[in-house]
Amino acid sequence: MIVNLIADAGSTKTDWVVTDREGERITRINTNGVNALLCSPGSIKSIATKVDTMLRQEDMKVNALHYYGAGCATPQICQRCEAELRQAIRAEEIRVYSDLLGAARSLLQRERGIACILGTGSNSCLYDGKKIVSNVPSMGYVLGDEGSGAVLGRRLVADAFRGIMPPEMRELFFAKYDITLGEMLDRVYKQASSNQYLATFVEFIAENIEHEYMTGMVREEIGRYFDRNISCYAEAKDVPISFTGGVSKVFQEIIRTVGAEKGYHIGKFINPPMEGLIEYHRGR
Repeated sequence: MIVNLIADAGSTKTDWVVTDREGERITRINTNGVNALLCSPGSIKSIATKVDTMLRQEDMKVNALHYYGAGCATPQICQRCEAELRQAIRAEEIRVYSDLLGAARSLLQRERGIACILGTGSNSCLYDGKKIVSNVPSMGYVLGDEGSGAVLGRRLVADAFRGIMPPEMRELFFAKYDITLGEMLDRVYKQASSNQYLATFVEFIAENIEHEYMTGMVREEIGRYFDRNISCYAEAKDVPISFTGGVSKVFQEIIRTVGAEKGYHIGKFINPPMEGLIEYHRGR
């Protein structure tokens, strides 16, 4: 069977969808995530090889692969990613795009607007219905990534160890995680994927979001996302602003409220973005 393949590769997981030539979904495959900017050589090839094996077992041959990847931020990175994919999957056509373009196509299809990613990391762009025309750089979780899971987790952890977190929340935090300051510093500064690790603490925030401390913290960080990212677009208050990503899914109502308070028109929330990507490629 001749099929097409769409991949949405995030830092935490990769979502692969197999469609027929008309764009109708046949099956879905989930694999580990990968960030093309941060991963070691061969990581993308390794994951894609597993997918290729599964497809061959079902006697499926890939016609076109559209790969939207975290970290695919420059043409050079996209070329390297494409080279690894070609080593793993035999396809007539392989196209590699940024996850940001994937978010824009998913959320906005062929309409003008601002597309936002709030997940492990954060990003945004102004999209004209065909291409990204402006991008405020996210700068990563050390220098930016406001509103992301990594930044929310970073603040939560710091507040817990510094005693800024209210006592009742602090007690719940250490009862759940049972980690010392030394262990935390080792995990964040000496081990790999600290951004993903910090983002895991969003679960604790979501579990306790009714507490005023948690609500206030999320509101502040989302506010910083609007102030330090969205406000940089000249058209920000003239076009819809739509969101995808795990953080936007969990804290959708806070995002809507904060955005409206700041005078923005909040549009769609699509999680995961794959549903919108299937629709986009069906229409081509």
